[in-house]
Amino acid sequence: VNHWDLAIETHAANHPWAAHYCQPIDAVDPRKATGGKLDLLLASPECTHHSNARGGRPVCDQKRATGWHVLQWAEALRPKAIILENVREWQSWGPVGENGKPLKSKRGQTFQAFLTALRSLGYSVTTNVVNCANYGDPTTRQRLFIVATRGRLRSMFPEETHAEQPGLLQLQPWRPAREILDWSIPGKSIFGRKKPLADKTIARIEAGIRKYWGTMAEPFLISLYGNRSDRSIDRPAPTVTTSPGHTA
Repeated sequence: VNHWDLAIETHAANHPWAAHYCQPIDAVDPRKATGGKLDLLLASPECTHHSNARGGRPVCDQKRATGWHVLQWAEALRPKAIILENVREWQSWGPVGENGKPLKSKRGQTFQAFLTALRSLGYSVTTNVVNCANYGDPTTRQRLFIVATRGRLRSMFPEETHAEQPGLLQLQPWRPAREILDWSIPGKSIFGRKKPLADKTIARIEAGIRKYWGTMAEPFLISLYGNRSDRSIDRPAPTVTTSPGHTA
């Protein structure tokens, strides 16, 4: 169930046997969609307003599917297990003030209320933040997983197989990004865009360059003759001759 036609199209291509509903989650009757029985419910509630990637823009209290929809399906179907995936910042889910921004004093209150509601339906709840790189994916994407089970079922997370520094753990090292990069695709300059990057984006790029390149990020002079040595612009310039183009 998803309101976005592209998401449904993608899922249908990978899982043609599944029943698909291109509708908002609250427009679908859980009992009619499943025949009234469900063993496992997989849910990924709206995460945009929780992610740090959205910056400091005001939120509008979840315009799309929220965690509360999960409770509606859980109450209607009582599946044996529920698995939720979201950004780790979801743990700070709380009330929003009049300025449209989360109240720091009530950080995480709504999230804890959500977990309490799950437990009130008879579920044992376990939360865990997972780093994909620790399971053999060449990405350090981190996601929060919530596993809720009923009856004798117990939630278990798989053991990690990789580590940034394996050491004595007898784990495999993290897989590098170079394994999945398609080097045949030519790069595009950020300076040739039809729409210039925002000032804040440029500032973040600059901060990253300074952090990882250090002094190499600073402007410098390069001699285009002789040994082609470079020098800091904080030093005097080398000899300038009548022949152009000797220094860049």
